[in-house]
Amino acid sequence: MNPAPAPEPTGAVDHAEQLRRLTINDARLDDGRGVDPVVLTPHDLALVRIAALVAGAGHEPSYGAEIDAALAAGVTAEEIVDVLSAVVPIVGLPTIVAAAPGVALALGLEPIEGWDDDARRAGGRIDRRDGTSPPG
Repeated sequence: MNPAPAPEPTGAVDHAEQLRRLTINDARLDDGRGVDPVVLTPHDLALVRIAALVAGAGHEPSYGAEIDAALAAGVTAEEIVDVLSAVVPIVGLPTIVAAAPGVALALGLEPIEGWDDDARRAGGRIDRRDGTSPPG
């Protein structure tokens, strides 16, 4: 007699079924169920999310949140910068140039020398995208 196959982890589906559900925009995905990665480690998942954030021209608060989560998962600043370098051929250098200041600030680094001096002269925080102070 053959032993019964091991049960699937709760809520997990195999990669082929997951891809099918994504392809057809399965209604079961609407509330986020069934889309959690099951194979990627928290470390690798954090790097993938940073790459996606950069590729999608994410907003600056998202850089802070994702980079904080990555650091908590054991990702190093060097690995985060490597991700930026790795996706240049895919997303283009202008996308990386736009993302770099937000990533640097999220890592607690000054993107360019004197960045904080410019913020103080402007009377507060400088918007990292175009160098202007935000309204209010």
